[in-house]
Amino acid sequence: MLRQRACSVIFCLVLAACANQGIAEFELYRSAFERTYGTSTAILDQLAVQERELFMRTRGRINPANLRFDPNLARYYTDTVDPPGTAAFRRALETVKTYNDVLYGLASGQTAEALVGKLGELNAKIGDAAGEASSLVGVGGAEVAGATAALDRLFVQIAPFLRVALTARSRGEFREFVVRHYPIINAILLELRQGTRAIFPILTAATLRRVRDAPSGGLTADEIRKLETYRKLLADWVILIDATIKSLDNVRAAAEADPTIVGTITGLGAIAVQLETASQGARRHLAELSK
Repeated sequence: MLRQRACSVIFCLVLAACANQGIAEFELYRSAFERTYGTSTAILDQLAVQERELFMRTRGRINPANLRFDPNLARYYTDTVDPPGTAAFRRALETVKTYNDVLYGLASGQTAEALVGKLGELNAKIGDAAGEASSLVGVGGAEVAGATAALDRLFVQIAPFLRVALTARSRGEFREFVVRHYPIINAILLELRQGTRAIFPILTAATLRRVRDAPSGGLTADEIRKLETYRKLLADWVILIDATIKSLDNVRAAAEADPTIVGTITGLGAIAVQLETASQGARRHLAELSK
């Protein structure tokens, strides 16, 4: 009997150690993702400036032949909100962040009521996202239109999932929600990754326009460095997205296998290091672009 009790105590200690290790790894990942989210937001801030500048130069320049106001283009005319392309990418990023927050809430033992609160704001934002994407007028070409259309379709798929989640009354229901929701979140991350193809021409358009308009038509050394920095910046972002996909795949597997989630999470610590390294690189390249 004494031996059985001793074994039981040891078993419980091992389980507790595994859980503590799991939540510690999740904490590392969550902290790294929060910094990644900040970096991603800064990249999208750059995109917003360049997307609006590109529209104003090609479609919105004021001149005697263009003295009109189109209310459907309001997001391009003002800098108080994102232009449509950037808005779609930012909504996608916010969706992934909310999903992360719900996962962390499950892992850290938050109540179902708290988890519902995390989803309420996202539900409202997703309702606005379709309107934002539909106001895109082709700035940046077919690739931007294709990327935002793909995200728009995913936002439409997310809506019914959110409505179900907002009625959840137990942590078990939320666990089922995050498992079922994962494929769409994964698809959003893949679309963000693919969307960097469309983002790069927008970020570099102003520099390349100067070359086209200049009599000599050649790039200066500073301009070459700037274009290379934009390419490095987006490469950092792709690495951040890839690491996020990998980490969420690990957490999804843990949620499927173990109701407590934290007991089976592995590998998030190493992924957190990848996120931090790529995020530092992106911040450095953003600083170089601001000089």
